[in-house]
Amino acid sequence: MKMLGNPSKGVFTGHMARGCDLCFPGAKAVVFVTGVCDDSCFYCPVSREKLGYDVFYVNEEPVYSVEEALVEIERSNSLGISITGGDPLARPDRVLAVVRAVKESFGPWFHIHLYTSGRYATPDMLVALWRAGLDEIRFHPTEPGFEDRIRMAANLTRMTVGAEIPIAPGLEEYAAKVIRAVEEAGGSFVNLNEMEFVEPNARSLAMRGYRESKARPFTVDGALEAGIKVVEWASRNARIPVHFCPASFKDSIQTRNRLARTILVDAKWYEAPTRDGTLVWGELRSPIKEPPPGIAEKCGKESYCTYPEERLLHKLRDLYGGDAFIVEGHPTRQRKPIVSETQIQ
Repeated sequence: MKMLGNPSKGVFTGHMARGCDLCFPGAKAVVFVTGVCDDSCFYCPVSREKLGYDVFYVNEEPVYSVEEALVEIERSNSLGISITGGDPLARPDRVLAVVRAVKESFGPWFHIHLYTSGRYATPDMLVALWRAGLDEIRFHPTEPGFEDRIRMAANLTRMTVGAEIPIAPGLEEYAAKVIRAVEEAGGSFVNLNEMEFVEPNARSLAMRGYRESKARPFTVDGALEAGIKVVEWASRNARIPVHFCPASFKDSIQTRNRLARTILVDAKWYEAPTRDGTLVWGELRSPIKEPPPGIAEKCGKESYCTYPEERLLHKLRDLYGGDAFIVEGHPTRQRKPIVSETQIQ
C-alpha cells in the first residue's frame, strides 16, 4: 500500500478508520468516562487530576450524569464521540449507558469508538458493547495476549476492530510486531500516536532516556521520525491500514476544529468567532443594577457582555461607569480559559 499524507497532519496507508476520519475535522466529542485504570503505562499522558479518579468529562467539561454528557455532546455539534479514559471498561455500566443514550439521542449513524487496554474485554462485554451500538473498538496492548481480544471482537461482533499504540524511538520493532499480530488476529487497522512528553509522564520518560523535542514541544524527541519509519515499513509489509497521528495535529488542528464546530451552535449573540476556535466579546464591569437595554446582557455578578467594539464600550463606560474590556476565551460553558483580556483606555 502507498504511504500518503504529510508529517504535519499525519501519514497513513490505505483508508483510515472511521473514527479518525471524523477526528480530522474536529467532528468527534471526547467522552472521558473514568480515570480509573488498572494498568500503569510509563508513557501515560493523562493528567494527575484525572488518572486514578472516577471522573466524567466531555471535551474537558466535567459532567455528572449521562444526561449532562448528552447536553455537552450536542453543544459540540459533533458527528460522533470517542470514549476514553483511564480504561473505560473499568466502568462498563457507564460506558453501556453512554453508548445506548447517544445512539437513541443522535441516531444510528452517529459514530462511536472506544479506546481500551482490553483487560476487561470479555466475550460477554464485547457483545454487549456491540449490541448497545458501539461502532469501533481500539485496543491498546498492555500485556501478552492482546491479540486474543482483537480476535474475539472481530469474530463475535461486527464492530471495526483495531489497535492503537504510542510510538517513539526504540519502539519501531515492537510496533511492527503489533501490526503483524493485529493483522493475523483479524483486526482492521493500527494507529500510531506520537508519544507525548508532558508533566504527568515527563519524569518517567526521562528515567528511560527519552527527552522532549526542541523542535516539537511536548513530544518525545525522535517520535515523529519513528512513526514515519513504521508507516513506511507498513506500506511494504502490511495488508491492513496503518496511521501515524502527530501530537501537534491533535493539539492544534483537531482541537481548533472541534472548538469551531462548537461555536456554530453555542456562540452568544454578542460573541465573535476567530480563526483559532475562540470567541471574542466586549465586557463592561460595573455595579449598575440592570444591563443597558438591548445592547448588553448580564454575564456575571457585575459584568455585562456586548459586542467587542471599542466605540460601543467607550460609550457604555461613560454612561454607566466601571471598566470596559475586550475579552477572548474558549467556547466552554464558562468561556474559560481566557486567552487574552484588553482593557479599553
